[in-house]
Amino acid sequence: MSQPPLLEVKDFSLEFRTRGGVVRALEGTDLQLHKGEIVGLVGESGSGKSVLSYAMLGISDRAARVTSGSAVFGGMDLLAAGEAALADLRGREISMIFQSPRTALNPIRRVGQQLQDVLRRHAAAPGADLDKSLKERAVQALRDVAISDPERRLAAYPFEMSGGMCQRVMIALALACRPSLLIADEPTTGLDVTTQAAVMDLITGLARERHMATLFITHDLALAADYCDRIVVMHAGHAVECAPTKSLFTAPRHPYTARLMSSTPGERSTIASLEPVPGNLPDLRREYLPACRFAERCERVSERCRSERPRLEGAAAHAVACWHPLHETTPVPEPAHV
Repeated sequence: MSQPPLLEVKDFSLEFRTRGGVVRALEGTDLQLHKGEIVGLVGESGSGKSVLSYAMLGISDRAARVTSGSAVFGGMDLLAAGEAALADLRGREISMIFQSPRTALNPIRRVGQQLQDVLRRHAAAPGADLDKSLKERAVQALRDVAISDPERRLAAYPFEMSGGMCQRVMIALALACRPSLLIADEPTTGLDVTTQAAVMDLITGLARERHMATLFITHDLALAADYCDRIVVMHAGHAVECAPTKSLFTAPRHPYTARLMSSTPGERSTIASLEPVPGNLPDLRREYLPACRFAERCERVSERCRSERPRLEGAAAHAVACWHPLHETTPVPEPAHV
């Protein structure tokens, strides 16, 4: 893309200091996101997907410490910005949909109050009749996410609504101020398949309509395939592959990506055809980790993989961090979706 990225993360490393030792949760992570682009950040639980997004927004656990790198959004260095600047940015320019709407929403405040809190903080309209203006905008925010009878829903508490409806409220909260960047962290967790599709259609439809950059965090590779323009694959705190969605599913280059695909059910998959990724994520508290953190799970491993870390390199359209990548002639599992 000719325009500079809206969000650019470079060489980002983060660790947690715990009683059990230092957890090196992210190491040298790179990520770019352009206006209007929907990027999937995929990988197993514990790969560092959510940790990266929380760190960029300044809402990490107090035990977290960024050890290197930068995260620049619209020319602003998010890591150097003070709390006041980040608080002003969150909700207005960058919004986040959290994994569990029932725990993210305030259970003792009505839906309308929560929407108006966001609008009052970031997008309050001047004038004597401010309360009326905020209510009208809150109603419109609910209408934008296809909630029926939005005027009545303003008076509801989260526990009076279904899981799918709560998720729509979360989306309304995130998009109320029309941010430039939306981070959707597992936005369909706990939803049935039909509701999941409706929620994803809603998020991506609004993203296209508003030309909003969207970072979609998920462990569901098939879901990312259906909705994302480009996918970044993470493993144990490393970004190991980045490619346009069709290119990634047609010809994955990293052995981990191919393994993820082999473990993802497709339309013609059977139980016998599914192959789990071997082994487990390495213990990130270990003093000595292999340079490539997939080395202990990989059938293509060499001594170089253990001693010298590969970085995301290759053609701009398809980059892979691997010393022994798969090639187009290498048999790969049939993709679940394209």
